[in-house]
Amino acid sequence: QHYRMQRIEEMRRQLCRGKRFEQVYELNSGEEFLEALDKEDKSALVMIHIYEPDVPGCEAMSGSLMCLAQEYPLVKFCSVRSSAISTSALFRDSALPALLVYKAGDLIGNFVRLTDQLGEDFFAVDLEALLREYGLLPEKPPVVPKMVRNGAIIQST
Repeated sequence: QHYRMQRIEEMRRQLCRGKRFEQVYELNSGEEFLEALDKEDKSALVMIHIYEPDVPGCEAMSGSLMCLAQEYPLVKFCSVRSSAISTSALFRDSALPALLVYKAGDLIGNFVRLTDQLGEDFFAVDLEALLREYGLLPEKPPVVPKMVRNGAIIQST
């Protein structure tokens, strides 16, 4: 029993190795956009939401990313206003909300006008299902449930 608990703890530490982000980072310029990609560890998955506050669906995307950032702490979630990175008016009018997915600096996922697929009012589970469908989310870190027995907290396996 003792060996088993040690082994479970060792495996959990291995899975949780790496930088933990657990939030959505707001980028304020094109330089910050590039730094978010170039200065990150090559093993980290980086997702960047391009938005404008008045565009339908952008608010739903922002809320969804805040939820997913908690559930996927090893993924770096960022958001940037399209005007801050000097996108064209055509892009702002026809492509938002957009979500770009990078790994090791390479673009591996490119979703424009996500409202076409998810509607204007969607939730984190909807976005998560879409990203899972394309294989763009890692496995969630394991959650070790806890239960109380005889006044002591015991981790169950």
